[in-house]
Amino acid sequence: MAWLSSVYFGNTLRQYLLFFSIILSAFLIGKVILWVSANIIRKAAAKTKTKLDDLLLDVTEGPLVFLITVIALWFADQQLTLSVAMATRMGNVVKMLLAADVGWFLVRLVDAMLVHYVQPLTAKTKTDLDDHLLPFMRKLIKILIVAMTLVVILDNAGYDVGTLLAGLGIGGLAFALAAKDLLANIFGGLTVIFDKPFRLGDRIKIGDHEGFVREIGMRTTRIETLASTQVIVPNSKVTESFVENVSREQYRRILFKLGITYDTPPGKVKRAKEIVLDVLSKHKNIASKDEKPPKVAFTEFADFSLNIQVLYWMKDTTLYFETQDEVNSQILERFNKAGIEFAFPTRTIYTKKG
Repeated sequence: MAWLSSVYFGNTLRQYLLFFSIILSAFLIGKVILWVSANIIRKAAAKTKTKLDDLLLDVTEGPLVFLITVIALWFADQQLTLSVAMATRMGNVVKMLLAADVGWFLVRLVDAMLVHYVQPLTAKTKTDLDDHLLPFMRKLIKILIVAMTLVVILDNAGYDVGTLLAGLGIGGLAFALAAKDLLANIFGGLTVIFDKPFRLGDRIKIGDHEGFVREIGMRTTRIETLASTQVIVPNSKVTESFVENVSREQYRRILFKLGITYDTPPGKVKRAKEIVLDVLSKHKNIASKDEKPPKVAFTEFADFSLNIQVLYWMKDTTLYFETQDEVNSQILERFNKAGIEFAFPTRTIYTKKG
């Protein structure tokens, strides 16, 4: 086959054929490894008592296939006749890919070890400090591994890493100014963890947002609102704001007004107060007068209503909506039976004749 000896760009067709055959073989070998792992090795590992073999399979599968591809690329590269500069460049590319593969493997290994071995241990401790610190540590270790991997990659890409690091030192002030908000959020997260104004699962109120704490991260705190939406609050805002921890309150104060019509006679105003007090005193989730007595008072001659102020203390705040619904429904029902009418905005206009 003389045509295989034809030379194009300094290499014969045979050399190019070998190059692409090696790459294709590596791809096929990778597919075979993944199939064997999924259908044979994993099934065998599932029968063992330890989880370590399952963990190692999860961690090594991807990086191993990628490693085979990189080695194949290096071996295929040896089949070509390249200039010294091009050979050096290809060698650096292989080194960069190897560095990326090692970094990928280390990130997956450390993360898996922390999740499968360290996290269960922190769950057993009495303090929740380590539960909060673990997510920080996971992210920090990943960042460090990625940073070291990038240094190796940049070094093999031909950049002077020492000069780059020196440049970072010179530009440190500019970076600090640019990253001011990021650092403020990170330190805010640490403040939340150590100061413990709230914990995971607590119901809190920050500004106009109220809900349950679902995650305390490096930069943000995630809150699931009562409407089941998720609010992401920067940690710097958390430390700067007034935070009300509803979960730590023994009682939840409920304060509202009832407006009844101006033509309501004094006897019925008094009866309205008695009805509200009776409803509150009989509800199981409202503090009794021996604990925190509810208060009902005729407090205001408003523009279009006689206002009755109602104050009571809820015991179980997880039943917030249910309790309000039951109380308001009973008040409405009993006011209707007693002939007490709620007021609505009205305006009386007098006109002169002539």
